[in-house]
Amino acid sequence: MTEDIKEKFMQFQYLQKHIEQITEHVQLLNNQNEHVTDSLEALEGIKTADVGSDMFAPMANGIFVKGTLTDNKKLMVNVGASTVVEKTVDEVIVLLTKQQEEMSHKIIEAEAFLQQMHKQAYELYQQVEATQE
Repeated sequence: MTEDIKEKFMQFQYLQKHIEQITEHVQLLNNQNEHVTDSLEALEGIKTADVGSDMFAPMANGIFVKGTLTDNKKLMVNVGASTVVEKTVDEVIVLLTKQQEEMSHKIIEAEAFLQQMHKQAYELYQQVEATQE
């Protein structure tokens, strides 16, 4: 194997590794996007839920506490650094919608970059194949 082919093969492996990492990142972003969609749907449900109705509030992953809805207009929102603020349901919907739009933009950028990397990997593959003929 010539040095040129070895170098192209190493570049190809490097691209493949990064393609896998970016693919995982895109999948993570898509999963987060789905969670935001689920949250938005739940918020729409809270807006129309009757005060005094029974509900389950999440305590941890898969663990819920039974409770009674006392206010369907205000929510407590963790804004980071262990800081919780009160916001209206509509304010939270706007916040999550903005996050979802930003996430969608990141997904589009990552997928475009992924296409570029696939193209580069294919071009390297073709170059190596051409030298083998």
